[in-house]
Amino acid sequence: MPPFQGCAIPKKNVPSLDYKTFLIKNARLVDVISGQILENVQLVVDRGIIKIQETGEIQNNFKGIIFDLKGRYLIPGLIDAHCHPTVSPVFSMRMIDILNHSRQQKQNFISAIESGVTTMRDMGAFPGLLHLFIKDIQKGNMPGPRVVYCNSILNIKGSHPEIPPSDVNIFARPASLFIGMIMNNFRSTPEMEECLKENAKGASFIKLTLDNHTLFCKKNKKIPVYTKEQLDIIFRFAEKTGLPVSGHHQFKYGFDRAMEYPFNSIEHMVTDTVLSDDDIMKMAKRNTAIVPTMTVGQSFLMEEAFDKLPEQYRTPEITKELQVRKEYFEGEAIKHCDPLLHKQNLSALKYYKTIGRDKLWENKKFLVDPDVYFNMIGNGYQSLKKMNQAGIIIGCGIDAGMPLNYFGGNYREYEILQRVGFSNIEILRCATINNAKILRMEDKIGSLETGKYADMVVLDKNPLEDIRALRKPQMVFKQGDLMFSSGNLHQDGTILA
Repeated sequence: MPPFQGCAIPKKNVPSLDYKTFLIKNARLVDVISGQILENVQLVVDRGIIKIQETGEIQNNFKGIIFDLKGRYLIPGLIDAHCHPTVSPVFSMRMIDILNHSRQQKQNFISAIESGVTTMRDMGAFPGLLHLFIKDIQKGNMPGPRVVYCNSILNIKGSHPEIPPSDVNIFARPASLFIGMIMNNFRSTPEMEECLKENAKGASFIKLTLDNHTLFCKKNKKIPVYTKEQLDIIFRFAEKTGLPVSGHHQFKYGFDRAMEYPFNSIEHMVTDTVLSDDDIMKMAKRNTAIVPTMTVGQSFLMEEAFDKLPEQYRTPEITKELQVRKEYFEGEAIKHCDPLLHKQNLSALKYYKTIGRDKLWENKKFLVDPDVYFNMIGNGYQSLKKMNQAGIIIGCGIDAGMPLNYFGGNYREYEILQRVGFSNIEILRCATINNAKILRMEDKIGSLETGKYADMVVLDKNPLEDIRALRKPQMVFKQGDLMFSSGNLHQDGTILA
């Protein structure tokens, strides 16, 4: 419903402040580069840029607004490197619920900023709708992160995500005339070249999908893939335009194809094997980053598909993730998703048994193959540890916008990485400076340094001691603009009590 996107939404708990320059004092600044906490830091922000950063008492005669953090912790704005904010996070849509979906899409951006995310990388959108939201955010009609995007996924017809939109909702095809499509669905190489040029307009990167195997419960598991000629054309275009290329993969086939080309990043994790040391070395030599989205693996641990969980899935790692999954679905999830839509998602899981896995696709029930995601946790844990030890750039994102993966829940990924064995500073780097490098924006965001954007999050607790501190931001600034306050801000906007 594009015409309804312009309705203004105020920033939460933020008084009307007219300021271009302000001072933050008495901060404990988390330096994600060094891994140290700098005590008693003072920052001067001017027109959205960090101009001065010093320790000790400075700017005693400062006349503008002063935010006294009183020893609270200051971290860079978090970055979500893999999400789909224009997608409604459901397995299917009913027209009777259209207002719920419209509100949810808008709430995706709001939930992101309130969770500390100041920049997001959209990995495939309904472009017309996305640009309406971006304009609303830029005009101040609604709070939200800055958005880096690829427009649609450059995709072969029948490849992932191969769900026909009209099978999800009968109005999808006519609606696409206004909001675009999440994938191009080209049928030939000349058509692909036209899509490539058109899709690149305004985009910051190109998104491909690499697997030859479906993720869904289908009898026919194989899906079409790009020819070598097509990939060569895409990468020549990418080199000419300076656009990095990102590739979706969840099988070893897709990983091996990615290693034949200069991908900037690959998304998700290989599920059908643990990557070998040679695989990891090849990835490191290519300087290919990864956004593992382990939260997707947790969300799609579809134990509902089994009468009894198979023995091979009863590992300590999977058992723990199943417990956390259950706690999230029964608790925090309802804060991150429209209650009706979340209820519909949980209700859809019964189809594994009432319809049967082999008949889901023909009945237009688009549920994922649970074995893929049990193996994503089983094999992905080990591969991710190897990647971290090899020094590969690892980013953060949860594929928010997909069913059961809701905006506002990015902390789920941080806490999974902790269970994998990452230290808290490594996790914080994944969500900040590493993501900034993946987005090729490390000169502007990802750390708190003089000359960079004033993207900042205030926390009550030390995230290097307790990663759960990232669950509850106290204040969120995007390029010097106060976007969210937990409610502790004085009415004059000068002091955090």
